Formats: sequence, C-alpha cells, structure tokens
Amino acid sequence: MKSDADTIRSFLIGLLEHFSRLDASPSGQVDERTDTAAQPGLAPNSPTAAEMASASASDPAVGDASLASNQFSSPEVPPISELGELPSVQDHFQTVLKRRLQIEISQNPPRFPWESRVVDYPVELSEANTYPWLVQLRSLSLPTPLPDDILTGLLNRCQELITESLQPGVQLVKAVENLFPDQPQAMDQIAGLVLANATARSSTATRDLTALQAAFPDGYDGANPQQQVTLTMLAAKDILATLTLALTPQQPMQQRHWQTSEGAVAITAQYEMGTPHQIRLAVEMPCASQMTMPTLGQTVSQTSPGVLNLTLSEPIADTTYPVEVHFSGTETAPLTFAIRWSSPA
Repeated sequence: MKSDADTIRSFLIGLLEHFSRLDASPSGQVDERTDTAAQPGLAPNSPTAAEMASASASDPAVGDASLASNQFSSPEVPPISELGELPSVQDHFQTVLKRRLQIEISQNPPRFPWESRVVDYPVELSEANTYPWLVQLRSLSLPTPLPDDILTGLLNRCQELITESLQPGVQLVKAVENLFPDQPQAMDQIAGLVLANATARSSTATRDLTALQAAFPDGYDGANPQQQVTLTMLAAKDILATLTLALTPQQPMQQRHWQTSEGAVAITAQYEMGTPHQIRLAVEMPCASQMTMPTLGQTVSQTSPGVLNLTLSEPIADTTYPVEVHFSGTETAPLTFAIRWSSPA
C-alpha cells in the first residue's frame, strides 16, 4: 500500500500533467464542435453540467452515477479522499507553474494598451537627448536643490526675459510668477530681499549658504510657499546673470561658461572701438554645433568641437542682441545668451 506522501505526490503530479495537456484556455479544453471550453475535471466527451442537471432532474440515480463516473476520470489521479497532509511537492508545483508562465510570456509578451507591437525601450534615457543644459542648473549655489522641472521652466522663462529691457526686480517677479499664481503680494517684497542679499553676500556667501541649508531640512518640497518663491528667485537671478553679457566702455569684454552634458560651453563677447565699431563673439563648443544671431540672420556651424565666431558691426547702444547656441543632431531647444552694449552717456 502506498504511503500518504506517495499518494499525495502522485495526486499532485497527475494533476499537473492533466492541466498541462489542457489548451491555453483558462477554463480547460475547447470543444471544436461548439467552440466552448470544457469544464476542468470532466473528460472531453463527458456530459456538461447542464446535461447532468437535466438528467438528474428526471432521474436522480442517473445524475449521481454521471457525477461519480466523471470525477477525476484520469486514471493516474487518485481521489481527493486519499489525501493526507500536503508534502514538499508544493515547491515542484510552483516550479512547474512558473515555467509555464515564463513560456507563455516569452511567446506572447505583454504590451501597453497603446502599443500594436512589442517595442524595446532603453533602460535609461540619455541626458544629452533630453535636456543638455540642465547640468549647469543643477550646480546652482542654492540652500537646497530645485526639482528638474522647476529648473527647466525657469531657464525657458529667463531666456525670454533677457531680450526685454526690464528692471532686475521686475525680471525676478516675471521669472517666477507663473509658478506661484497665488502669491502675488509676496513677489515684490521677496524680489527686493533677494536683490539686496545679492549685493551684500559676496564676502559671506559660503557662511550664508551653510546657514540657509539648515532652514530646509525637507528640501524644496517641504518648504512653505514663501520659501519656495525665495529659492526660485535666487535661481532665476543666477540664470539671468549667466545668460546676460553687458558690455560698457569700462568693461568691454565679458565671458560666461555653461556646463552641459556634452561638456562646457564658453562664450566671449568683446567690444572693439574703430571704424566701424563692432562686437566680436567667440563661442567654444564641445561638439558639432551652430551659433545663430536671429536679429541679423547670421548662422555659423561646425561639424566637430571648436570655436564659432561671429562679428556684430556697429551695434546700437542699449539694444539687446540674442545669440543662440545649439548642438547639431539634436531636437533640444537652443540655449540663448543676450549681448548688450551700453554707450557712455
């Protein structure tokens, strides 16, 4: 006589073999004549539940006999009544089930609802293909980092504002007002504080930054609305200052650096007296790129790392000239600098 363990093992293995022979339909085999799934536990040609119920209604003995003859008709599967305690063959059952699922997934990989076919997606998007200018923004000297979407929105807005002749305080307000439409009363006051702090902190910048970091234990998301306005205005002030090259007789040359995922971009603007007077632009790019001055319709490009040069003849005093730099072969929006010449009064 078989032991309880042997009986249980035979039952589970027989059950697995029985279901492995069934069609992929979760309800069992499909009857080719009726295109319906057979009930698990019944032989393919055995009467259906409805037929047995009808027979049982007319003759209870027939119903009982049909039910008894169809219970686990496979000869290798023992009756449930012989089962005792479940042994370790559960591990075998899980292994078989896992292997079956792996085969089905490999044959029919899952897809998103909007996909008509299986698509391979990159494990990680390249930063160069998303927004290469973000590297500079992440290195801003702030008490706590700003989220990337906030930084990207600030840069786009600041690039629009540098071409307008606005007072510094107005620039700051306009740079962040779209982010905080419910804080109009605090805007002007905070802008004044940010500008005042900028002129006074040059000798104590490191000390002030360390002290301010303690005020943001939960980062930007944990700050209150007024603190968030202050942080974004500090970032906007640095962005505006980096993107603007203001030339004067006392300071005829300006240079700016912008870190990108491709390397550093360095732009130099120099005013030269003479006939005619002019502004020479030199932009060192880390890869194939182009430089455009939209107001003059001038564009220069290169297919390798190097310096792009443009000359602006007879610049108009107190006029802003945007200069766009762009990496070739990408769909990323260009980075825009502003060149402004202020003549002596």
